[in-house]
Amino acid sequence: MDSRDIRRHWTNWATTYGSALRATTKTWTAKALEIDALSRRLRSVVGDSGGGKILEMGCGNGINCVELAKFFPNLSFDGVDFVPEMVTAAIENARSADVEDRVRFFVGDAIGAGNLPELQPSYDVVFTDRCLINLDAIELQKQAISILASKVKPGGYLLMIENSLTSYAKQNRCREALGLAARKPADFNLFFDEDEILLHVTAAGLELVDVEDFSSLHDLMLYVLVPAINGGAVDYDHPLVQAATTLSRELAAEATGTFGSYGQNRLFVCRRLT
Repeated sequence: MDSRDIRRHWTNWATTYGSALRATTKTWTAKALEIDALSRRLRSVVGDSGGGKILEMGCGNGINCVELAKFFPNLSFDGVDFVPEMVTAAIENARSADVEDRVRFFVGDAIGAGNLPELQPSYDVVFTDRCLINLDAIELQKQAISILASKVKPGGYLLMIENSLTSYAKQNRCREALGLAARKPADFNLFFDEDEILLHVTAAGLELVDVEDFSSLHDLMLYVLVPAINGGAVDYDHPLVQAATTLSRELAAEATGTFGSYGQNRLFVCRRLT
């Protein structure tokens, strides 16, 4: 898909699903793990001190910002999305959760983030969640990372939950070992090529301090083990997938990366140097 087709895809999901989780995510289990990973990382790098400012680029219908605002009552959140219908739904979600005094949403995109007058000059943390994979060229992904890095305060953090070709390939090898066909990314996604992206992280004035694989057990269960006993079908509501989600969250509180790097989403933790 080109950029126009990708925009049409997300506009269609926004108008179809509105403020519901399904507008951005097929399963609540994946979203629960994403929010857990973000909340743990926010607590470690910024805490809940008053005045902390957080920006999400590619906020969709606002579920991440709204849920995180509940966890961190002393932080303020701005969210930006390139689909106006998503932003409308995000505002509705913030209002319904009674956090609209600390959560704002605007129409915009990653490439133009430096020119959005509504945004703060800089933030303690900027994060993405399956946002940059919707840019249809590696060079655009690199450009977006540079722009987002410029919105981070010196010593602050850029957190990117994005799909990785590296871990996706490992997951597919597991599928093939059990006689399942390899999966292919959706047409509207360009997964991170880590060889390219991580080199650019340094060029953008960032230091990569961690890569967290928070969804490996969940994704092995959802995309490998359950399909292996289920005629190849992915079952988002399977009890084993839900159990894997609960166990992943419990163990992540003690140590991360317990189940290796088999999840298609990885959390790239980058600190701005200057």
